[in-house]
Amino acid sequence: MQYLELPAELASGDFITFIHEQMATEEGIRLRYTFSGSVYFERMKKLGLYSAQRGEINDRVTKANLSDIYNTCLV
Repeated sequence: MQYLELPAELASGDFITFIHEQMATEEGIRLRYTFSGSVYFERMKKLGLYSAQRGEINDRVTKANLSDIYNTCLV
């Protein structure tokens, strides 16, 4: 099965990349990373990834060609 790569244009993809990079540093190991506060929440706002608007989020997912991804076979 092929791996699904989440793009950095989506908060989930950026979160995975950012946390992976941060956990490789001495300082990064000591921080907490969540979508609802802390270091990553501030990053989402700075990058324009934070939104509570379903339509806006849906547009980003569609633009990333990931609409209905969980109902699609990735073989």
